[in-house]
Order: sequence, then structure tokens, then C-alpha cells
Amino acid sequence: MVKRVIVALMLAVAVAGGAWADTLVDVYVNGTKQDFSPAARVREGTTYAPLRAAAEAVGAEVQWIESQQIAIICQADACAIIRKQQGIIVSGRLLIPVRLMAEALDARVSWDGQRKAVVIVTESAAQRQ
Repeated sequence: MVKRVIVALMLAVAVAGGAWADTLVDVYVNGTKQDFSPAARVREGTTYAPLRAAAEAVGAEVQWIESQQIAIICQADACAIIRKQQGIIVSGRLLIPVRLMAEALDARVSWDGQRKAVVIVTESAAQRQ
């Protein structure tokens, strides 16, 4: 009986652990692979990357408003407002949803399944092509 309980508990932990497991992915901005720390990851179908590094990679500036727990990310004439609760915390850093930020800044976002990578093309790079 004790063995069955232990096996059941081990299975429950394994299944629950799998539900929270992140998949690390690469992010390319205008053809350049980004080296984010912590690494970009997919959690429950959403790709997250470090707030400031991701914003700066697309040429945006970040303003963090501590009292409201929001980031205002602006590039040219477009801005995105990201609330802390929309992101995840990894190693003490706020990671934000990549698509939410990039599309709000008029960038194109796609998934490259072969490379397991998010590909972002900013508006300025798209105009040069």
C-alpha cells in the first residue's frame, strides 16, 4: 500500500512538473540572433523574453513605472504598455510576452519551427526589404 502511494505521488509530481516546464527558444530580430539572459522561453504557448533586452533589440526605449508596475515601451510613434502581471519572473528578471510587445510596435512576428525560434522583423527593416 505504501509503495502505491509513493508511486502515485511521484507520478503526480512528474506530471505537475511537466506542466510548468519551459521550452527555451531563440529570438531573431531583423535576422540577428539575440543573446538574452535569462534565455527566451515558451511557457503555456506564449514566448517570453527579458523586458529591457527584448525592447532594446527592436530599437525601443523602456520606462518602468514602479508605482503602477508597468513598462512603457516606445519606438518612433508606437508604444506598448506591459503590466508586470502579464509577464513571468525568471531568475529575478521580468520576461514579457514577445508577440504582445513586438506587434504593438508594428513589428511582424513569426515562428520558425525548424529553428525553434521567434522571428521579429521591425517596420524599419521591412521597409528596407
